[in-house]
Amino acid sequence: MEKFIRSVNVGKSIVYFGIFGILLWILTWYGIPLLQNYSGLEAVYCWFILGGCGVFLPMLITVIIKTRRDGFKDSAHEFYNRLRLTDFRTGDLLWIVLGILVSAAGMGLILKGMSWIGLPLTLEPPFLNFSGFPEGKEWHLVFWIPFFLLNIFGEEFLWRGYLLPRQVTAFGKSGWILNAGLWFFFHAAFGFDLMILLLPILIIVPWFTYMRKNTWVGIGIHGIINGLAFIALSLNWI
Repeated sequence: MEKFIRSVNVGKSIVYFGIFGILLWILTWYGIPLLQNYSGLEAVYCWFILGGCGVFLPMLITVIIKTRRDGFKDSAHEFYNRLRLTDFRTGDLLWIVLGILVSAAGMGLILKGMSWIGLPLTLEPPFLNFSGFPEGKEWHLVFWIPFFLLNIFGEEFLWRGYLLPRQVTAFGKSGWILNAGLWFFFHAAFGFDLMILLLPILIIVPWFTYMRKNTWVGIGIHGIINGLAFIALSLNWI
């Protein structure tokens, strides 16, 4: 029997993004200080633990449960196809490269523009206060890798793999705009500065993923920009 992707309305879309956005807010603004006081760990390690296990891992679990409940469970191929994780083409790679370049250029222009008008933007969320690993501890970057994988795959599988096709089913070509707008507010815990700075990638990832109908495009753009930025910050390159 042919299986169809169910639509999702604005209200339910808000619920999905809202639940995890609120969870992100609580665990970063309140959970990190509590874990620091209890464990003595620095904020960045608390972020890896709470963000990875408390926000992004539950996203992955939600995707698995919801996709199977929608009936896409007869085979691995069917599951991956529903999440738009099949048929990677050469053209997709070009879109990933273009997305990275446009997003990076856009964020650079925002940084320069805000600095020019006397309102420089901070490059880190207010709950993190992280300026890189000290000399001799650069190897601690390995602790970030599991968090990074949970972050990128958790968000992209849920936002672009599962929800975006449902939003497109409901709203057609404007479905990706709803996805981008709600993703913007999901980042409220990161503060106004980062929300503004991230605007280009928050638009490009849903848009390009919609255009290519391939979640790997979003994973590529989001993952490469996020990963390179954190590595540069961690190793004191910026």
